[in-house]
Amino acid sequence: MFRRWFIRNSSVQNKFLISTLFLILIPLGLFGIVSFQVSKQSIESQVNQLNLRTLGQISEKTDMLIDDIISVSNTFYLNTEVTHGFSTHFTPNSYEEAQIRSAFDRLLTNSIYSFGNIKYDVTLLGLNGFKLSTNPQYHSIRLQDIVEQDWYRTATEAKGRILWITEPIPGLGPAGTADHSVYAVRVSNLFESWAPIGLVIIRIDEKTLRNLYAGSLDENQEIIIVNDGQVVSSNERFMENVDLNNRPYYKKIDHYDSGYFVDRELGTEQLISFQTIGKTNWKLVSYTPTRTVLASINRIQTIVMVVFAVVALLSFAASYYMARRLAIPIKRLHKDFGRVEEGDLSVRSPVYGEDEIGMLTRKFNQMVAKLNELMHDVTREQQNKRQAEIQALQSQINPHFLYNTLASIRFMLYKHKPETIDEVIVALVRLLKQSISKPDEWIPIEEELGILKNYLFIQQIRQGNRLDIQYEIDEAILAYRTIKLILQPIVENAIFHGIEPKRDKGTIRIRGYLEGADVLFEITDDGIGMDAGTLANFGSRAADEETAHGGGLRNVHERIQLHFGGKYGLALAAGEQGGTRVKIRIPAFYHLEEAKQR
Repeated sequence: MFRRWFIRNSSVQNKFLISTLFLILIPLGLFGIVSFQVSKQSIESQVNQLNLRTLGQISEKTDMLIDDIISVSNTFYLNTEVTHGFSTHFTPNSYEEAQIRSAFDRLLTNSIYSFGNIKYDVTLLGLNGFKLSTNPQYHSIRLQDIVEQDWYRTATEAKGRILWITEPIPGLGPAGTADHSVYAVRVSNLFESWAPIGLVIIRIDEKTLRNLYAGSLDENQEIIIVNDGQVVSSNERFMENVDLNNRPYYKKIDHYDSGYFVDRELGTEQLISFQTIGKTNWKLVSYTPTRTVLASINRIQTIVMVVFAVVALLSFAASYYMARRLAIPIKRLHKDFGRVEEGDLSVRSPVYGEDEIGMLTRKFNQMVAKLNELMHDVTREQQNKRQAEIQALQSQINPHFLYNTLASIRFMLYKHKPETIDEVIVALVRLLKQSISKPDEWIPIEEELGILKNYLFIQQIRQGNRLDIQYEIDEAILAYRTIKLILQPIVENAIFHGIEPKRDKGTIRIRGYLEGADVLFEITDDGIGMDAGTLANFGSRAADEETAHGGGLRNVHERIQLHFGGKYGLALAAGEQGGTRVKIRIPAFYHLEEAKQR
């Protein structure tokens, strides 16, 4: 459909404009879009790579913190006095308890001196009821509540390895507020049987973790620490304790150690980068709004769109101007072609330049001028020739004659012998074959006489004894050529308009002979003849149309003149003994080129 409309039906102006759109505006627009997308992806990739490096640094600092917490835990876990306190039953406020507390204070002082940059609490909880802690809330700890926790069973099975707990531990969280602490828990066991005897719990405030990445945050950026889908630490309070397991994108974070992608979070599109913390298998996740990242390129995009709109308008205006400059001369030339098509050969189209359209216009003017010159020479001749040929075709066989001949044959069935009827039919067939079936315009005079004899044979049978035919034909003319059917219409005219009206026997004499370089035929009848006015005005169309028999004679006369010139044709005169004499003059020639040279 587009091909049919654009190629066939669209104007040159529209094609030029559409071509400009396809060749300039669309490629320019596509280039801008592709460039913007490539730039956008490049910036997003660079920001994500930067975020990954930042998260890697935070992960290293977190691992260092974890190492320090492990060292603090080892200080108490590996101490024999602490182990003795977990495994010995002593009386409250006894000397033994005082010794253990003194050892605990000494260990705590040493650890604070060694790891003074970390804010933490240490809690020692023996299954024998022994409790020591720097946490002021530890008095509310109930051993029964601890052993019922799922993580306690996991810690017991860990055989002394540290278990990182991010859920609240009853009795150790801050009073009156939500517990956002992280706990490093180890179960102390008897060396011989590995039976659990107590717990060493190191509590780290969430602020300690937050300080690891707070200084690395950019504007509108969010970083969180996630453990099994639960947010452990966040610089935004509304993200704390959020479960990310119901986020579709968390599967990507959970299945890979590091990476980045784009997804929606916090109600907007975000660049999400993540990194795994090696010591704990926690996930560091960074959220950066794409609107922040792409703010600069969005401004560039706005500028590019404005520039593109200006370029598009200028290109369209220039294309429209050029298209009109091309289309107006073509439209005017098309209009002038239409006037020529309607017959106005006085049209001359103005030439506006020396380009291809100007050359085409100049050739058009030359063509119209030449055509006008030729039309003046041939229009009348062609019209007359066409009319004469049409009339010749109409007069080749007279429908009335054919009807009468067939009717006569029908009545001959009762009066004549079958042999006679057969001869009439054969003559009719020959006549029809010679005059209608053969397409040749030029035939030998002998063949033209054959057509005439077949025609007259039928007429003699039809007329009975009322028609006598006399031939005086010079055999020297038989080989020359002539136009087909110039004798039969003259003889037919003599029979129907000369012989038949006088009601008695008539005679037609047909002569053919050479006169110089011409062939002459004389057809004379002794019929009722023509009046002097008709004979004198022969050749006048108005006079011929007023007579019943002028059309056939005029048809032959005009055909001869159209082919051979004005000195040839028919001449009518009254017969010496009444009737009419028709003289036909044509050039004597064997080939058509000979006749044209005369």
